[in-house]
Amino acid sequence: MRRLSACFLSFFALMVCSNFAAQAQIGAPAFHTFDMESGITHVTVSDIAEDKYGFLWLASQSGIDKFDGYTFRNFGMWGDDKSTGLQTLSALQLEASLDGQHIWVGTFSGLSRLNVDTERFDHYPLPVASSFDKQIINRLKTTHDGRLWIISERNLYRYHNQTDSIELVSYLPETTSTLTDIELIGNTLYVTSTSGLYKLDPIKSSLELIAYKGVNFTRLVAAERSRFWLGTSTHGICLFNPNVAPPAISEQCTSEVQGLSDNSVTDILLQNNGDVWVATERGLNLLKAYSPYTVLQFPISDKDSGDERVSSLYQTKSGLVVVGTKDDGFAITNPELSNFYSTEVGDGRIIGSMTRYKGNKIWLTNEKGLWIYDVIDKTYEGPFTSGIAQRTDGKANNKLTSVFYDTKNDALWVSTRSGLAKLNRETNQLDIVALQGKSGYSINMDAQGDIWFGGYSDGVFVYRPSEGRIIRQWPLSLTTQILFENEESAWLSTVTGLHFANKLTGELTSISEYTDKITDSTVVTWISRSKRGGYWVGTQADGLYFITKNNDDLSSVKVTQIKPESRLSKVSIGAIVEDDEYGLWISTIVGISYLAPDLDTLYYYGAENGALSTGYYIGSVATTENNTIVFGGAEGLTLFIPSEVTNVKWSPDVHLTKVETVSRDQNNGTSVQQRLNLGDKIELTHNNIALSIEFSATDYMNANEIRYAYKLVDFESSWRFTDYKARVATYTNLEPGHYRFTVKAINEENVWSSEEAQLEVIVIPPWWDKPIWRGALLITILLLITSAVWLRISALKARSAELSLKVEEKTRDLEAMVAKLTLLSSQDSLTGLKNRRYFTQRAKAEWQEFKRHNRAFSLLIVDIDFFKKINDEFGHHVGDTVLVKIAKTLENNLRESDVIARWGGEEFLILLPSLNVQEAYWVAEKLRKCVAEQVIEASPHSVKVTITCGVADIKDYDSVDACIHAVDKKLYVGKESGRNAVVK
Repeated sequence: MRRLSACFLSFFALMVCSNFAAQAQIGAPAFHTFDMESGITHVTVSDIAEDKYGFLWLASQSGIDKFDGYTFRNFGMWGDDKSTGLQTLSALQLEASLDGQHIWVGTFSGLSRLNVDTERFDHYPLPVASSFDKQIINRLKTTHDGRLWIISERNLYRYHNQTDSIELVSYLPETTSTLTDIELIGNTLYVTSTSGLYKLDPIKSSLELIAYKGVNFTRLVAAERSRFWLGTSTHGICLFNPNVAPPAISEQCTSEVQGLSDNSVTDILLQNNGDVWVATERGLNLLKAYSPYTVLQFPISDKDSGDERVSSLYQTKSGLVVVGTKDDGFAITNPELSNFYSTEVGDGRIIGSMTRYKGNKIWLTNEKGLWIYDVIDKTYEGPFTSGIAQRTDGKANNKLTSVFYDTKNDALWVSTRSGLAKLNRETNQLDIVALQGKSGYSINMDAQGDIWFGGYSDGVFVYRPSEGRIIRQWPLSLTTQILFENEESAWLSTVTGLHFANKLTGELTSISEYTDKITDSTVVTWISRSKRGGYWVGTQADGLYFITKNNDDLSSVKVTQIKPESRLSKVSIGAIVEDDEYGLWISTIVGISYLAPDLDTLYYYGAENGALSTGYYIGSVATTENNTIVFGGAEGLTLFIPSEVTNVKWSPDVHLTKVETVSRDQNNGTSVQQRLNLGDKIELTHNNIALSIEFSATDYMNANEIRYAYKLVDFESSWRFTDYKARVATYTNLEPGHYRFTVKAINEENVWSSEEAQLEVIVIPPWWDKPIWRGALLITILLLITSAVWLRISALKARSAELSLKVEEKTRDLEAMVAKLTLLSSQDSLTGLKNRRYFTQRAKAEWQEFKRHNRAFSLLIVDIDFFKKINDEFGHHVGDTVLVKIAKTLENNLRESDVIARWGGEEFLILLPSLNVQEAYWVAEKLRKCVAEQVIEASPHSVKVTITCGVADIKDYDSVDACIHAVDKKLYVGKESGRNAVVK
């Protein structure tokens, strides 16, 4: 069966264990990681920046890498041309200019600036305070006034845009200290160092120590109300207020004592909502705005978070958080998309079934047993065991399949692989109470207290606890869901369709009797009642349906498929929950989907949102009093409150990443490939024989799910489509003119990006093809032609009159001869019909039309019955008369578009365009009747004849000859069967 149910059937059993409660860990945002296998040139990412296109730039020990979401382009040391690279290989710091046009790069050997369009470097020497100063760049930062500041060891520099130069502003007199960061708070410039916190005196151009002498600060980030965050190497992260007397450093810092992963802070990122990301030497942390001393630690890879040495943090313009590490490349997450909380329960991962309990608690099953889970406190109790598990092998993974909580009687019922069980409150164990040895899959209780037990292969049973007996059974395949219509009837979703059962009458009806949209081959995974007045039905890879009916009349069932072209029609649906706004939350094998109340807008939530990447199981769902929805899957459970889920509109920027041309060298004819600078317009010459344009959308979280549509306006009218693997458009031998290249991104739901990338392409004609030269050449040619014509006209006029008469006479003779020859070559001399040669040519032409445009045709062969007997009995002159009369009759009863020819002797072959074999059969029958009713007068005899026909459709054959052979065989069958017949 499908993976969704196959996994569900293989995981449950109960194990012996004492009850306990444990605190669940807080879920983490999902990170998309990039390492050497992804294409990055070095695993150490020391800094991150973003250019005007939204592309990421990464500093590492191998230079800087440009990342467009798919590929990495590295810029290392310069060669012979210094504008092609850096002064040294190791890049330490990156900072984008305010317009994103340039990327500043700090290295061990100085400062450089890269133009992102031309990909050329400029290098800037730094003035030094002493001869011992080095050119190591420790920090690059643009303050809120737009100024770029540069820190090189103990020196503080500023970039002057007007003069395009670097100015030494101040320096630390202590040669043993190093400046580390800078921030402008109001009008005061604060600077951190390895020996304390300083501020710049703008008049004296000196750095004054203001607090915490001897403390090694690593980072400085502005906060609200003129305060700022300070990163340290020994005390964690500290919130500092310069307007009050500084307390002891330990009194205002969040450190390992409060749960920070390490006291050595390497970077700080402050989000707009007040949350603070903190990078340390031993992992990534988050301080929530509402509780800055509550630390959340988030792993960014499969490694233990304590082994992750985080080096840098950056937030993109679109809100993504990029985390650079010292050993593992970098990772990207979107905090806005972290809408879901996923966790395991009791060291068990496989959450197969759940049901609502009291308040905000639920019962659930996993491979460790049966548990109570509190969605508010994130705590659990269990596992609850059974005597069966103790008496067998103790494995629980194959035992528990579905649970139902009876609120009226405070009882818990469980379907197991060994029968129907009930939780014994005195022993806290599950006891098998009925259906011993029957393997269950689903369970529910109707209003009369009867238990409906959906079996794996034994059918559906109705068990009456008050009488301790089975009152009804239906032989159905695996039953995935049981939904009650009333006290006596229920909907049964199964792997063989959707059924309706009545426990009193025993009647079982398949919905396939009333609709062809859900058949007995449809694997129905879910059914639930809709607040709209109908039912929601989920299937395995057959889509989502909405069902309505008139009261109890099943024959009035109306089935409507929802979003048939969406991804929901290609995946297995596990459960459907309709919220208070009539929106649908759907668990699937690939994540969670949300269908808005308009039933048109569809959102998908995967690992990047905190959902389980491995998907969810059939029927594993519960809701609680506070409207929390819980889905269970192979890697735990996911819970969320629909009103708190943020839907982010998908609209990535689309940009061109590379433009290249191939030119032909006019001297030696060789081809030369050239990369052009990125911009809004390019100009090509007639020597450019090929143009290739590469593009990318800045959706770093789902890059591999994007398709692209592009076209070159004024060259092509329709869009071309490609996937993320072939993001290149190539054009060759463009004619001179103006063109506009446009490209858009498309996600898996066929939503087109609102943004598009455009490039104006101008193909310049050669000098001789320009309008002025074309005009001059045209005038010269016209003059020459005019002179030659004028001279020639005089000589030709006399000769023309003489020749015209002769030509006219010869032409008439020739036309008459051609007409006669044409007729003789294509016409049968006796009947006047077309001959075999002409028919063969027309049949070949029709065959080509069929191959190119699928325009079908049929062939009909006609043979005069007992024609030889007519010749023998009445003579050949009568036989000829019969042939002529029959030919005329056949021709008069055909369309103008039909082709009839005398095929040989008494046989005629007819081509019927656009008719299938059945229609051709009707034509043949018509002809047969007309001939049979006709009396042919051939003085002195009156002759009645009949015909036999064979019919075939060209679609059934791979050539005209094969089709002719087929109708001939069918004619033979007609002859054998008594003649005067049509055989198809």
